[in-house]
Amino acid sequence: MANEQPKGLEISTTITEFRRDSDFVARYANNVQAESTGFDLKLVFGILDQSRVPRGGPLAVDQHTAVNISWPEVKLLIFYLQLHLAGHEKENGKVKIPANALPAEPPVSIPPQFDNPQAREAIELVRKMRADFIAKQSEI
Repeated sequence: MANEQPKGLEISTTITEFRRDSDFVARYANNVQAESTGFDLKLVFGILDQSRVPRGGPLAVDQHTAVNISWPEVKLLIFYLQLHLAGHEKENGKVKIPANALPAEPPVSIPPQFDNPQAREAIELVRKMRADFIAKQSEI
């Protein structure tokens, strides 16, 4: 069998301990941006800064931390995030997303330099996923 390990070379996949590096930090974020490559997904975390808005300044996000994770880890993270959200909602009720925080509608047209069958397919996927997401929010 291709997946069998030779005797004596079994690899344990059970993690028995989590340790934190000496430079470990816990930070809060209320904004996350994603940057993807063929190899991984970078999550860039930050905090919304509204302090300059009353004086006519910009609404800004101060980014403070980025973490890259592999695509298999992305799938696992989605599972565990959904699991934690389901548990939270079971105990506390459905989480409501404010209307001004819902994902923006994708552009109606694709700029000519990016217009190709793959881009049109991607935009349609974004439209469908956004519509499904918003429909679930209206069920709350």
